[in-house]
Amino acid sequence: MKIDKQLPVTTALDPHHRPQTPLPETAVRPRPAETNPAEARAPERVPRRESSFNLQLNQQLSSMQSAEHYLSELSNQLAALKLNLSRQLSSPQTANERSNIQQSLQKLNTLLEQRSKLSGNSLDATLKLRLNEPLRTRFSIQGLESIKVLQAKGAETLVFSAGNAFPEPLAVVLEEGMSEEQILRRFNSSLGQAGIRAELDSEGALKFTAPEQDWRKIKEQLRVQGEGQLFAKGVYTPVRTIEDGLLGFTSNLQQDSIEELRQLLNSVVASLDRITALREQLSQRQEDVREFLARQENLDEKEWALNFASTVFNPQARKQSHYASISQTIVAQANLTRFAVVSLLA
Repeated sequence: MKIDKQLPVTTALDPHHRPQTPLPETAVRPRPAETNPAEARAPERVPRRESSFNLQLNQQLSSMQSAEHYLSELSNQLAALKLNLSRQLSSPQTANERSNIQQSLQKLNTLLEQRSKLSGNSLDATLKLRLNEPLRTRFSIQGLESIKVLQAKGAETLVFSAGNAFPEPLAVVLEEGMSEEQILRRFNSSLGQAGIRAELDSEGALKFTAPEQDWRKIKEQLRVQGEGQLFAKGVYTPVRTIEDGLLGFTSNLQQDSIEELRQLLNSVVASLDRITALREQLSQRQEDVREFLARQENLDEKEWALNFASTVFNPQARKQSHYASISQTIVAQANLTRFAVVSLLA
């Protein structure tokens, strides 16, 4: 997929460069000072701007452009399906006209299946923008949907297996009286070896995430064995999972079922509203990055960082100065990782 570049090439700019005004021929040129022969042989080093941060922002802009292009195409397909459904519900159509609904559904589902490729690996199944991190699939496991149920069941050891997708069977040991944090820690310490993480959503439901490229292989072979409380003892039970996100629409429609067509139309309208909101947020985010890059074109990042640090840690510029606060800030900044910053901005 070709993406038009609309961004300034910040890496080619050198803020330290100043145009040289040619001297007139009659002007007296200064005599060059004598230099050490060793210094004369050394190549002159021109300070160059550290542009890695701006490069990263430009890469993020490219990813956001890919996401915007995909969302635009997805919106067009949903709008076409909405039009065909509205026509069918308003007045019965001919057989050829009704086939347009099936064709629209097929195109839409094909587009959803190719989401990661067409969006440049920038949108996950929930259509959430993911920059500088691999796409992950979010899902729930039937029987493990509620952490409250796990606490009520008490002690049990769950052994997960996924054939060649796991290096070996992974055991999650649950005990009586464990808190939510302890249960999540047990799942993450064991299943984390296979790249699976456990978390609680906003409603308190237990969710799992796995790398999208690995999940396709894991979900077909994922099985679990328990001790009779949550899962059967002595035998591996195939795990039933439900994935989050806009994954596709049913294509087995009964064209004469008004209720089924109305349900599909409601789903399409809800999806269109959500995509419209996402595109507005994405557009605003791109504009913010472009404005930031424009402001930074003539700034030296090292000089900006030095000025910022001087302002933050200059005791004379603040009414009160506490050594403990400054030391804690320095330690927090030293331990701050790039992934933590990305997760806060996402």
